Amino acid sequence: MKMKFGNPAFLLSSCAGVAIAAANKGQEQNDVGSLRERSPHRPQPIVPPKVWNYRGRQLQEGPPPIDPEIFVLAISIRPLDKSLAQYEVPLILRFTNYFGANWWNCIAAYSTDYMDTLTKNYPVFRVPDVTLHTKANRVACMAQSISTYTALSLPEAQQDFLDVIWGNNSLGINYTGIVEAAIDPVLESCGSDVICLQDLAALHSYSPTIMGQIVAKLTYDFSIDDGYNQLGKDYGCVVNCRSYKDTTGYYPTNDPNIVQGTNFEERWEPLLEDNGKGFFYRQEHITPHIGSRAKFRYLSEADRDLRVASDPGYSNKRLSESLQVIELMSNLDDTAKVEVEVFDDKLIVADAIFNSFIGKLIGSGFNDLEFPTTDPTHFVSLERFVNFVSGILASELDAVIIAWKEKVNHDLVRPTSIIKKLGVNITTWTPEGQKEFPSSNFESYKRVMPHSEYPSGSACLFQTLEDYIVSYMNGMGLDPTFPVLFMPFPAGSSKVETGVPAQTITLAYPSIEAMATAGGQSRLKSGVHFEASVPAAKELCLGIGSIAAEYHLSSLLSSPFS
Repeated sequence: MKMKFGNPAFLLSSCAGVAIAAANKGQEQNDVGSLRERSPHRPQPIVPPKVWNYRGRQLQEGPPPIDPEIFVLAISIRPLDKSLAQYEVPLILRFTNYFGANWWNCIAAYSTDYMDTLTKNYPVFRVPDVTLHTKANRVACMAQSISTYTALSLPEAQQDFLDVIWGNNSLGINYTGIVEAAIDPVLESCGSDVICLQDLAALHSYSPTIMGQIVAKLTYDFSIDDGYNQLGKDYGCVVNCRSYKDTTGYYPTNDPNIVQGTNFEERWEPLLEDNGKGFFYRQEHITPHIGSRAKFRYLSEADRDLRVASDPGYSNKRLSESLQVIELMSNLDDTAKVEVEVFDDKLIVADAIFNSFIGKLIGSGFNDLEFPTTDPTHFVSLERFVNFVSGILASELDAVIIAWKEKVNHDLVRPTSIIKKLGVNITTWTPEGQKEFPSSNFESYKRVMPHSEYPSGSACLFQTLEDYIVSYMNGMGLDPTFPVLFMPFPAGSSKVETGVPAQTITLAYPSIEAMATAGGQSRLKSGVHFEASVPAAKELCLGIGSIAAEYHLSSLLSSPFS
């Protein structure tokens, strides 16, 4: 499940098309057809800018009517893609969770009221001069916090990030002199001494450079004690420690390299992988310890105990379930294949949601009393965007912890392991099209992740996204129904099968519920899960997103949950 950030230009430019279509019709944007009609990725005639008076605001076609500081976030986050792609999903979601926390905590530091999103308490300190509580300082702090946090936790990504942020002049600001690569040596010596941190911030006149570094250092200190074993030193390791190593003693009881009798065929079996250059290796279960030891952002320890996936009731040899997987994969059309590839990349999904959220606010003429925009003709503020986004990223962390707990608890085998041992010829999908071939040659449409099959982690995440968005929109007093539009998937651009799709396909769904359902089903179509894994995951993770949304809204002064 390779993940990457999508195109930030799409995230921001397509909002304009959505907003103008909605304004021109004088109604909230909730029609998929109009989204397709106005998509900026379809050829549009060049016409002079138009201006409408929409719900008391002047709305001009052109750049989307949002706080321009959002452009800085969208542009600067893209270079992290290459480094994040080297990690498996549980760790990618952990990183993005902390990116979002850094962003919000910069807002909290440059405010009089908002709480630290990680500790849920007052920030270690706030910038005392309210005249410094500006969007410019907040977004510069966010950029610096990502530079510092990557230096501490994702060092291979920092230079790519700096190359982009230093070259970004979207606000007429040269960030070369604002965002620094090095960490202030005094900050490193302060440790957790609050007085030292306060004195250091005052010495630098509470500049966003030093505030961003402090925010990131506090986030890092929180993260190395979150149960993921980032430094490899949890539970006694002193030297030669391995980052994110299991701390629970998990081992696969169905290891193909070890003869252990016949009672383990239903347990997870490490699959054979290779690098295409003659190096072969068996999988290790990714982070099996996080389900029992990682810290939640919003869930309670009671959730860890009470959220349990029931036995799936699979047949003894998984024969009927395997035949169903083979049948599903033999009937994949181009749209299904595109869904499998797109939904496999959870950060592409996040981009589509963020973009659609912005389009919804623009199209509804949202007047944000909590976070006014700098320009009265704008509809989406930097602060609202960060509040929404950071909540989603945090909710996904809680969801993956719950899913991983149950994956390890059930420890069930993947379809690929079963099908390869059927010993018969099968007819189904291959990268060269549908063919008949020995079952021992079977591979799923997408790579099988190095963890057990049941329940589906992806279906859990899609359920969490659905619940978060519905609850968040309801809390804002807006109809949670809005279309979710993805970037066009160009003809022939599949990374799995040559020539797919035959024509460019743009995935569009009338609601987040429809998108979440399609996302869950795509896991079955890809051949990486048996059917029971998806509904079980949806039931297991039901409500996690709602808990996160209510917390994020409760931190706001205007929230019905505060």
